[in-house]
Amino acid sequence: MKPYIGSYPFEVETFQVDYTGGLSFGFLANKMLITAGNHANERGFGKERLSADGKTWVLSRLAIEMYEYPNEGEKYHVETWVEGVTRLFTSRNFRVLDKDMRVIGYARSTWALIDIATRQPADLNTLYDGALAAYGHDAECPIKGVSRSRVSATEPTGTFMPLYCDIDYNGHLNSVKYIEHILNELPLDIFRSHMIHRVEVSYSAECFHREHLAIFMDKKEESHEYDVEIRKEGGEVACRAKIIFKVKD
Repeated sequence: MKPYIGSYPFEVETFQVDYTGGLSFGFLANKMLITAGNHANERGFGKERLSADGKTWVLSRLAIEMYEYPNEGEKYHVETWVEGVTRLFTSRNFRVLDKDMRVIGYARSTWALIDIATRQPADLNTLYDGALAAYGHDAECPIKGVSRSRVSATEPTGTFMPLYCDIDYNGHLNSVKYIEHILNELPLDIFRSHMIHRVEVSYSAECFHREHLAIFMDKKEESHEYDVEIRKEGGEVACRAKIIFKVKD
Protein backbone atom coordinates (compact mmCIF):
# COMPACT_ATOMS: atom_id res chain seq x y z
CA MET A 1 0.00 0.00 0.00
CA LYS A 2 1.34 3.43 -0.97
CA PRO A 3 1.91 6.07 1.77
CA TYR A 4 -1.20 8.03 2.70
CA ILE A 5 0.50 11.35 1.91
CA GLY A 6 2.04 11.96 -1.50
CA SER A 7 4.85 14.53 -1.76
CA TYR A 8 5.80 16.01 -5.13
CA PRO A 9 8.77 18.31 -5.90
CA PHE A 10 8.56 21.30 -8.25
CA GLU A 11 10.72 24.24 -9.28
CA VAL A 12 9.49 27.73 -10.13
CA GLU A 13 10.38 28.30 -13.77
CA THR A 14 10.60 31.68 -15.45
CA PHE A 15 7.28 31.37 -17.29
CA GLN A 16 5.48 30.48 -14.04
CA VAL A 17 6.07 33.74 -12.17
CA ASP A 18 3.89 36.83 -12.17
CA TYR A 19 5.31 40.30 -12.72
CA THR A 20 6.45 40.54 -9.06
CA GLY A 21 8.79 37.55 -9.49
CA GLY A 22 6.90 35.05 -7.33
CA LEU A 23 5.05 31.92 -8.39
CA SER A 24 1.75 32.99 -9.92
CA PHE A 25 -1.40 31.86 -8.16
CA GLY A 26 -2.71 30.13 -11.27
CA PHE A 27 0.39 27.95 -11.58
CA LEU A 28 0.28 27.14 -7.86
CA ALA A 29 -3.34 26.00 -8.09
CA ASN A 30 -2.53 24.01 -11.19
CA LYS A 31 0.33 22.20 -9.41
CA MET A 32 -2.09 21.26 -6.64
CA LEU A 33 -4.43 19.67 -9.15
CA ILE A 34 -1.50 17.86 -10.75
CA THR A 35 -0.48 16.43 -7.37
CA ALA A 36 -4.07 15.34 -6.73
CA GLY A 37 -4.08 13.50 -10.05
CA ASN A 38 -0.68 11.88 -9.45
CA HIS A 39 -1.63 10.82 -5.94
CA ALA A 40 -4.90 9.27 -7.14
CA ASN A 41 -3.32 7.52 -10.15
CA GLU A 42 -0.57 5.99 -8.02
CA ARG A 43 -3.15 4.58 -5.60
CA GLY A 44 -5.55 3.14 -8.15
CA PHE A 45 -8.41 5.63 -8.25
CA GLY A 46 -7.14 8.25 -10.68
CA LYS A 47 -7.99 9.43 -14.18
CA GLU A 48 -6.04 6.67 -15.92
CA ARG A 49 -8.26 3.95 -14.48
CA LEU A 50 -11.50 5.93 -14.23
CA SER A 51 -11.50 7.01 -17.88
CA ALA A 52 -11.61 3.38 -18.97
CA ASP A 53 -14.72 2.96 -16.79
CA GLY A 54 -16.44 6.06 -18.18
CA LYS A 55 -16.01 8.18 -15.04
CA THR A 56 -14.10 11.31 -14.08
CA TRP A 57 -13.35 13.49 -11.06
CA VAL A 58 -14.94 16.95 -10.85
CA LEU A 59 -13.72 19.63 -8.46
CA SER A 60 -16.58 21.03 -6.35
CA ARG A 61 -14.90 23.36 -3.82
CA LEU A 62 -11.39 24.69 -3.30
CA ALA A 63 -9.86 26.88 -0.56
CA ILE A 64 -6.17 27.84 -0.74
CA GLU A 65 -4.42 29.85 1.96
CA MET A 66 -0.84 31.01 1.42
CA TYR A 67 1.59 32.75 3.79
CA GLU A 68 4.31 33.31 1.19
CA TYR A 69 5.22 32.16 -2.31
CA PRO A 70 8.39 30.60 -3.73
CA ASN A 71 10.34 32.81 -6.12
CA GLU A 72 11.78 32.17 -9.56
CA GLY A 73 14.32 29.35 -9.54
CA GLU A 74 13.34 28.05 -6.09
CA LYS A 75 12.32 24.49 -5.39
CA TYR A 76 9.18 23.64 -3.41
CA HIS A 77 6.99 20.63 -2.58
CA VAL A 78 3.24 20.09 -2.71
CA GLU A 79 1.88 17.34 -0.47
CA THR A 80 -1.62 15.90 -0.69
CA TRP A 81 -3.80 13.30 1.00
CA VAL A 82 -7.42 12.14 1.19
CA GLU A 83 -9.10 13.38 4.36
CA GLY A 84 -12.48 11.66 4.17
CA VAL A 85 -15.09 10.04 1.93
CA THR A 86 -18.88 10.16 1.86
CA ARG A 87 -21.23 8.62 -0.68
CA LEU A 88 -21.09 11.59 -3.08
CA PHE A 89 -18.01 13.62 -2.09
CA THR A 90 -14.43 13.16 -1.01
CA SER A 91 -12.26 15.77 0.71
CA ARG A 92 -8.61 16.16 -0.24
CA ASN A 93 -6.11 18.42 1.52
CA PHE A 94 -2.78 19.94 0.52
CA ARG A 95 0.34 21.36 2.14
CA VAL A 96 2.90 23.57 0.37
CA LEU A 97 6.51 23.56 1.58
CA ASP A 98 9.34 25.86 0.54
CA LYS A 99 12.91 24.94 -0.39
CA ASP A 100 13.76 24.52 3.32
CA MET A 101 10.68 22.30 3.83
CA ARG A 102 8.84 24.97 5.85
CA VAL A 103 5.07 24.99 5.46
CA ILE A 104 4.05 28.10 3.50
CA GLY A 105 0.46 27.22 2.66
CA TYR A 106 -2.46 24.81 2.91
CA ALA A 107 -5.50 23.96 0.84
CA ARG A 108 -8.78 22.10 1.23
CA SER A 109 -10.76 20.68 -1.68
CA THR A 110 -13.94 18.69 -2.27
CA TRP A 111 -14.46 16.39 -5.25
CA ALA A 112 -17.29 14.43 -6.82
CA LEU A 113 -17.08 11.46 -9.17
CA ILE A 114 -19.39 11.61 -12.17
CA ASP A 115 -20.35 9.42 -15.11
CA ILE A 116 -18.91 11.05 -18.25
CA ALA A 117 -21.91 10.21 -20.43
CA THR A 118 -24.75 11.08 -18.03
CA ARG A 119 -22.93 13.71 -15.89
CA GLN A 120 -24.58 12.06 -12.88
CA PRO A 121 -22.68 11.44 -9.60
CA ALA A 122 -21.33 8.01 -8.72
CA ASP A 123 -21.25 6.30 -5.30
CA LEU A 124 -17.76 6.75 -3.84
CA ASN A 125 -18.26 4.15 -1.11
CA THR A 126 -18.37 1.41 -3.74
CA LEU A 127 -15.49 2.73 -5.85
CA TYR A 128 -13.07 -0.14 -6.46
CA ASP A 129 -14.13 -1.97 -3.29
CA GLY A 130 -13.44 1.00 -1.01
CA ALA A 131 -9.98 1.80 -2.39
CA LEU A 132 -10.50 5.52 -1.89
CA ALA A 133 -11.72 5.29 1.72
CA ALA A 134 -8.75 3.08 2.59
CA TYR A 135 -6.48 6.10 2.11
CA GLY A 136 -8.33 8.45 4.45
CA HIS A 137 -5.86 10.26 6.71
CA ASP A 138 -6.12 12.88 9.47
CA ALA A 139 -2.94 14.90 8.82
CA GLU A 140 -3.21 18.49 10.04
CA CYS A 141 -4.79 21.05 7.75
CA PRO A 142 -5.56 24.05 10.00
CA ILE A 143 -7.40 26.26 7.50
CA LYS A 144 -11.16 26.59 7.08
CA GLY A 145 -13.06 25.29 4.08
CA VAL A 146 -15.08 27.36 1.65
CA SER A 147 -17.45 29.86 3.29
CA ARG A 148 -20.84 31.02 2.05
CA SER A 149 -21.03 34.34 0.27
CA ARG A 150 -23.39 36.22 -2.02
CA VAL A 151 -22.72 39.11 -4.37
CA SER A 152 -25.05 42.12 -4.51
CA ALA A 153 -23.50 43.81 -7.58
CA THR A 154 -25.96 44.22 -10.44
CA GLU A 155 -23.47 45.28 -13.11
CA PRO A 156 -20.55 43.09 -14.22
CA THR A 157 -16.95 44.22 -13.86
CA GLY A 158 -16.10 42.25 -16.99
CA THR A 159 -17.17 39.53 -19.40
CA PHE A 160 -15.38 36.70 -21.18
CA MET A 161 -15.89 33.57 -23.26
CA PRO A 162 -13.93 30.37 -22.59
CA LEU A 163 -11.69 29.73 -25.59
CA TYR A 164 -9.41 26.87 -26.64
CA CYS A 165 -6.74 27.45 -23.97
CA ASP A 166 -9.41 27.57 -21.22
CA ILE A 167 -10.96 24.15 -21.92
CA ASP A 168 -9.84 20.99 -20.09
CA TYR A 169 -10.01 17.31 -21.06
CA ASN A 170 -13.59 17.08 -19.76
CA GLY A 171 -14.63 19.64 -22.37
CA HIS A 172 -15.47 22.47 -19.98
CA LEU A 173 -13.80 25.53 -18.47
CA ASN A 174 -10.73 24.42 -16.50
CA SER A 175 -11.09 24.82 -12.72
CA VAL A 176 -8.04 27.09 -12.45
CA LYS A 177 -9.18 29.27 -15.36
CA TYR A 178 -12.20 30.42 -13.33
CA ILE A 179 -9.73 31.82 -10.79
CA GLU A 180 -7.44 33.40 -13.39
CA HIS A 181 -10.31 35.18 -15.13
CA ILE A 182 -11.42 36.59 -11.77
CA LEU A 183 -7.90 37.76 -10.87
CA ASN A 184 -7.64 39.49 -14.25
CA GLU A 185 -10.51 41.77 -13.23
CA LEU A 186 -8.67 43.13 -10.17
CA PRO A 187 -6.55 46.32 -10.28
CA LEU A 188 -2.91 45.62 -11.07
CA ASP A 189 -1.63 47.88 -8.30
CA ILE A 190 -2.97 45.61 -5.57
CA PHE A 191 -0.60 42.84 -6.65
CA ARG A 192 2.35 45.21 -6.26
CA SER A 193 1.67 46.00 -2.60
CA HIS A 194 -0.31 42.93 -1.50
CA MET A 195 -0.12 39.17 -1.90
CA ILE A 196 -3.01 36.78 -2.49
CA HIS A 197 -3.52 35.32 0.96
CA ARG A 198 -6.64 33.23 0.47
CA VAL A 199 -8.83 32.13 -2.43
CA GLU A 200 -12.11 30.24 -2.08
CA VAL A 201 -14.05 28.84 -5.03
CA SER A 202 -17.32 26.93 -5.08
CA TYR A 203 -18.20 25.50 -8.50
CA SER A 204 -21.88 25.04 -9.29
CA ALA A 205 -22.26 24.78 -13.08
CA GLU A 206 -20.09 23.69 -15.98
CA CYS A 207 -19.07 26.36 -18.51
CA PHE A 208 -18.30 25.57 -22.13
CA HIS A 209 -16.43 26.85 -25.19
CA ARG A 210 -17.54 30.33 -26.33
CA GLU A 211 -20.25 30.54 -23.70
CA HIS A 212 -20.92 34.15 -22.64
CA LEU A 213 -19.97 34.65 -18.98
CA ALA A 214 -19.98 37.72 -16.74
CA ILE A 215 -18.03 38.49 -13.56
CA PHE A 216 -19.83 40.30 -10.72
CA MET A 217 -17.81 41.56 -7.77
CA ASP A 218 -18.32 43.16 -4.34
CA LYS A 219 -15.36 44.73 -2.53
CA LYS A 220 -15.62 44.93 1.24
CA GLU A 221 -15.20 48.42 2.64
CA GLU A 222 -11.82 49.23 4.21
CA SER A 223 -10.34 45.85 3.26
CA HIS A 224 -8.83 44.05 0.32
CA GLU A 225 -11.43 41.30 0.25
CA TYR A 226 -13.61 40.56 -2.77
CA ASP A 227 -16.71 38.41 -3.14
CA VAL A 228 -17.20 37.27 -6.72
CA GLU A 229 -19.70 35.42 -8.88
CA ILE A 230 -19.32 34.21 -12.45
CA ARG A 231 -22.77 34.14 -14.02
CA LYS A 232 -24.10 32.68 -17.24
CA GLU A 233 -26.51 34.44 -19.56
CA GLY A 234 -29.85 34.41 -17.79
CA GLY A 235 -28.24 34.84 -14.36
CA GLU A 236 -27.32 31.26 -13.40
CA VAL A 237 -24.29 31.30 -11.09
CA ALA A 238 -21.48 29.12 -12.44
CA CYS A 239 -19.19 29.69 -9.45
CA ARG A 240 -18.80 31.79 -6.32
CA ALA A 241 -15.41 32.93 -5.09
CA LYS A 242 -13.72 34.97 -2.38
CA ILE A 243 -10.31 36.61 -2.82
CA ILE A 244 -8.47 37.95 0.26
CA PHE A 245 -5.23 39.94 0.03
CA LYS A 246 -2.76 40.86 2.75
CA VAL A 247 0.01 43.43 2.79
CA LYS A 248 3.37 42.03 1.68
CA ASP A 249 6.01 41.68 4.40
